[in-house]
Amino acid sequence: MRKTRWLTALTAAAALTALDTPAQAADLRLSATSSLGLSCGVAGARAGLQEGRFGGFIEGAYCTSNVEGQSGKAALSGGLTFDVFDAGLISGYVLGGGGFQGSSSVLFAGVGARVGLDLVPVEGFIEAAYQRVSTPLVNVPGPRFAVGITYRINVGDLSQYAAPLAETSSTSGGATGTSGPAQCQLTPEADAASARATAVGAANEALDAAASSYSAGFSNFSYRVSTSGVSINGNSARVSGSVTISLTSRSTGERTTSTYSGTVSLVRDGCGWRATGYSRSGGEEG
Repeated sequence: MRKTRWLTALTAAAALTALDTPAQAADLRLSATSSLGLSCGVAGARAGLQEGRFGGFIEGAYCTSNVEGQSGKAALSGGLTFDVFDAGLISGYVLGGGGFQGSSSVLFAGVGARVGLDLVPVEGFIEAAYQRVSTPLVNVPGPRFAVGITYRINVGDLSQYAAPLAETSSTSGGATGTSGPAQCQLTPEADAASARATAVGAANEALDAAASSYSAGFSNFSYRVSTSGVSINGNSARVSGSVTISLTSRSTGERTTSTYSGTVSLVRDGCGWRATGYSRSGGEEG
């Protein structure tokens, strides 16, 4: 929560400072990016605008899974940048933003540097950041790294496109409830199977996020999720089970396998279930 507040304060401060910056020629920036295997983004493309010290971008990337036998997934993010120094051909900036890695949301904040060329609208950049991937069960922290090359296109002064603010009116319709049909007609067996499937899916999402986020530290990640019991009490449920994880340390080359037991908590969502948390039980088994 503290890092989220810091990220919000950072971007807000950058926006407020930009309001006092005189209008300058704006650049459209088109970039090709990669993490060089140090975080999940194998290759991506970025488009952004920068005017003065303030900029913004959106980025799409192919994100490695780092899980044996499992293909990667798409990642989409957007961010704001604020230049903190400019030393001719080299400039430094802070950045923050968020997006999605597969179906998991991501927040990130960090620093970056650009290196330009005289008389050529091309520059390189490098960024190092902290990110947090939010899954239904746990938040997965990890590094975020990117290098890229950018082609700049001057698009003039953006203030010429600003139009006077017009008064707008809005209406809101009736709220739509999230409850399911009055009669789901689920048998106890089907209800338990739905809870079990939701728990396994949430565990898979959390493990995928961890494997991708920590790809700089280990490789050949594989896992197996198993369930041992389902307990349903009205609109809440608990699914117990275990996960077996195998991975290889990049620093030592050692392959380890460990099994962890735990319980996934769920609440009823319409006729199905939604995972709300995870608690570990017992100790690690070698």
